[in-house]
Amino acid sequence: MIDARQPERPYHRLIAAVLAALSFALSAHFSGAVFDRLPHLEDEMAYLFQARLIARGDLVIASPHPALAYWQPFVIDHEGRRFGKYTIGWPAQLALGELMGQPWVINAFYAALTVALVYRLGRELFGPDAGVFAAALAALSPMALLLSGTLMGHTAALAAATAFIYACWRIERGQRPVVWGLAGGLALGLLIANRPLTAIAIALPFVGWGGLRLLSAARSGALRETLAPLLGLAAVALLISLVVPSYNYRAAGSPTANLYTFIWSYDRIGFGPGYGRSGHTLERAVNHLRYDLSLTAADLFGWQLEPLVNADDEVQPALRTHLLTRASFYPALGLSWLVFPFALAIAFGRRALLIAVWLALGLAILLLPYVIDDVLAREGVFLRDPRTAWAAVIVLGLWLLGPLTFLRSGRLRWAWLLVAVMLSVLIVQLTYWIGSQRYSTRYYFEALSAAALLGALPFAWLAGQRWGRISLCPLAHALAAGLLLVSFFGYSLPRIGLLKGFNRVDRTLIEAVEARRDGDRPVLVIVTGDDVRWRAYGSLMAVTGPYLDSPIVAARGSSTIPRAPILARFPDRQVIEMAAQGEEAWFLDAQKADE
Repeated sequence: MIDARQPERPYHRLIAAVLAALSFALSAHFSGAVFDRLPHLEDEMAYLFQARLIARGDLVIASPHPALAYWQPFVIDHEGRRFGKYTIGWPAQLALGELMGQPWVINAFYAALTVALVYRLGRELFGPDAGVFAAALAALSPMALLLSGTLMGHTAALAAATAFIYACWRIERGQRPVVWGLAGGLALGLLIANRPLTAIAIALPFVGWGGLRLLSAARSGALRETLAPLLGLAAVALLISLVVPSYNYRAAGSPTANLYTFIWSYDRIGFGPGYGRSGHTLERAVNHLRYDLSLTAADLFGWQLEPLVNADDEVQPALRTHLLTRASFYPALGLSWLVFPFALAIAFGRRALLIAVWLALGLAILLLPYVIDDVLAREGVFLRDPRTAWAAVIVLGLWLLGPLTFLRSGRLRWAWLLVAVMLSVLIVQLTYWIGSQRYSTRYYFEALSAAALLGALPFAWLAGQRWGRISLCPLAHALAAGLLLVSFFGYSLPRIGLLKGFNRVDRTLIEAVEARRDGDRPVLVIVTGDDVRWRAYGSLMAVTGPYLDSPIVAARGSSTIPRAPILARFPDRQVIEMAAQGEEAWFLDAQKADE
């Protein structure tokens, strides 16, 4: 076991502060050196579009004419209105960076905040050594470094999830519980407004935690004191979450509208026909889980059996191909999970065997439908039934809460809550029809703080041991530092570096336009072609503002998109002509020069 009463030394706080600052600096580095501070995914394009609207005081604007000429990924034109498909929680926060002229700084700030919160929670739960190791794992996780360099909302969601968990811990300690209840509601509300499905997953274990606290308080006569912070938390979270239906109403005229389906009609949570491109089933959900976990095992802390780079200091061809184009089993064996068996043994002590049995039971629940289907020999009919999938998810959700009823000690219960957060994210994500590997397994990312806190326990335990009169604390720190350095230089740098220019987005095309620009005169770039993918000129889309008043505006022309209204809209702009086919685009003046 770990002695959580270990005194905090000045060097603990110093290391935590350095790690938080390092997290900010590395986020800044990767956002510039790898991602060029540009959106590379369709999601980022829409987030930035929405952030720019909010920064100007709008949620929705009138669709330009012709709308297709100024089309951008995941931006919707509906009944004369133009808006992004995403809930506004993250775009509203990103808008603060847009107002500063530096959108990247928001994720860098949240990355540093998460590291600080992880240290604080780890220190109070398991002692300052555990806090330091957990902060280091969170700061240098390849997943964290990758996502914090992008314009995606996952880093903000992780910070909100970590703040919510920490607030619940402070509520349990009974120090200003109402204040911490309000803080927890703020964090949970921001998480809901950003990533609603993830918010359900993070909150689920704490619904059980809160319910058990109320039952205990009712028996002891302390119901009012226990209920007040939980009510405050729920009220604030609910109030903030109302921005989701409010935005839906403003954009689509209905608070219950699912804006995702305006892009793809099948982009919905659930099982059966109409959920996912060809229907979603429990079997597909489990396959996505297996595929994504195979990559998570490497991406979480950057440890894998096979080196990521070869003797020529280049990423192994098979791994490069997978990381850029595949979404099935990751070819290399990830080793990040190896810390968790030790962590469970340290966290639960004599009850570790019981916890192992309970985890095996959960796996059996997940696999039971496969056994039943095989016995019935109905060629997958049972597995494809949506009722089977929902039953499995619901039973797993109840199973997740079980140990809270028999783990009476506060720290034992909290150790399980951390395990439950990790598992809940996996279970709830089964309900969505697609996995994710390109920007790491980002749908699992919000469980990183819990994983780092548990992953720190073996190192903290070693730091507390002695070999005769010799403390093993230096050995534990040297081991953790060595593993993290190997992870950073041998895995994170090449892993994230692969995404340089991903989806053909970088500054090359922007610089080529700037080179053709007459002084400071604003530019209209017309990209002509009948079969054009957004990647052909995605870099120019990224610098085209929603109001079409940015220094560079990119517009699409084709046999079905007339040029006349485009040119009429911008009579004073310099016009630069491009042509495109598929994902390739070229300047017409360069083509003429070649001819």
